[in-house]
Amino acid sequence: MALKADSSKTWLDLGYELFSEEGHEGLQVERLSRILGKNKSGFYHFFRSKEIFLEKLMQMHVEKEGALIPRFTALPEISGRFLDLMVDNKQTILFQTHLVKNRDTKLFQDTYFKVNGMIETAVRPIWVKYLGVSEEVAMKYWGVIRDTFYARVTSKTFNQVWLSDFMAEAKSILSNAQNDSASA
Repeated sequence: MALKADSSKTWLDLGYELFSEEGHEGLQVERLSRILGKNKSGFYHFFRSKEIFLEKLMQMHVEKEGALIPRFTALPEISGRFLDLMVDNKQTILFQTHLVKNRDTKLFQDTYFKVNGMIETAVRPIWVKYLGVSEEVAMKYWGVIRDTFYARVTSKTFNQVWLSDFMAEAKSILSNAQNDSASA
């Protein structure tokens, strides 16, 4: 029985990696089989269909994010540790990015909203503190910044320097808007 679980996990691990890098377009059964050196029949033995495989990948993503959330919640502020945690979990965050880009698929949209709710709850206190504004303003701005992040980030740009620059830009834009508003 352990062999069955290990074998299905191998398919899922590769599927998660490819989804994180390429989105669902990278998940052809023939390609997965070729990379793993296994027959396509093994895929169908474990998952019966690509739809079931995708459902299992979404469950895996929710579990990975669920395991990551307490680590973000434990941070006292957005700092280098926050950015390190993001870089260390690049694959999981890029997976979420592909859910956003393919949200016209109901399964992806549902998973995105579920995970996004978990993320927002975890980062809310440190985001409000980082920006130094009310929670209402911070969370409205969070939505804009989150969507901008998902639109801009790639697997090549996703590193500590890019993230640091992105966060500084987000804070600077808000600060400049506040200054402009105060001087008007």
